[in-house]
Amino acid sequence: MNNKNDSAPVDAFTRRTLLRTGGIAITTGVLLAACTKKVSTGSLPRIGESPTTTMLPEGIISDEVLLRTAMSVEYNAIDTYAAVIDAKIFKAGTNDTLKRFSEDHAGHADALSGLIKQLNGTPYKKANPNLTSLYLRPALDLVSSSDDPAADALVLAHALETLAAETYQAFVPMLLDGGLRSAAMGIADEEARHTVVLAQAIRPGFAGLLPGTNDSGKPLIAAIPSAYGSLSTIPILVGKPNETGNKTTLILETPSVNSFIYDYID
Repeated sequence: MNNKNDSAPVDAFTRRTLLRTGGIAITTGVLLAACTKKVSTGSLPRIGESPTTTMLPEGIISDEVLLRTAMSVEYNAIDTYAAVIDAKIFKAGTNDTLKRFSEDHAGHADALSGLIKQLNGTPYKKANPNLTSLYLRPALDLVSSSDDPAADALVLAHALETLAAETYQAFVPMLLDGGLRSAAMGIADEEARHTVVLAQAIRPGFAGLLPGTNDSGKPLIAAIPSAYGSLSTIPILVGKPNETGNKTTLILETPSVNSFIYDYID
């Protein structure tokens, strides 16, 4: 990402912490055959036919799959913080805080790796590809083109930590093993603490402790002193404002069945 304001980087924490053409080829032979009374349909393609495909294995949502999916979200956070730090948007103080958060996520990933191995499973040491393509890569692109990349980077970080906390919250009742549920709740608590720190950076002081809305009725980021919150979608406004003065709205959601890291995924 390119910093739009290299001369004066911001340090928030010092203030208080397919369509394809040519899809159907009609040959001369087909045209001639279509004009005759005797047509051998067995050798001609039919509209709507498709080649035989190999179906993916049926995904079983086991404790291993849930932990592998949570581990992938930790790597989403690690990769996102690395991109923000490399963009040199902030001064050392904020970067140090983001590095600390990234180290926490690496610690969570290591803990999950150990738990997965106890289940005789294979740890997943990569970012969740669906979350990356659907949410984080577009968000980072918008941050890089923003007229205020520092503010937007903090908003993205807050949303990402919220997403991580909600992921564990959603998985706790799905985990069959009581010990795994306890471990997941402990990690979720740390993710929630990250959101509080980031909320204070975005809305310092007492304002950051109360939820509220702006003049347009849109919710403002708030640091609620609780380990868990709702499991609703996470909207964020990032990027350069358009001609009407509005930033792009992205909606983040916790992993669902089509983005779980099943045991057949390498």
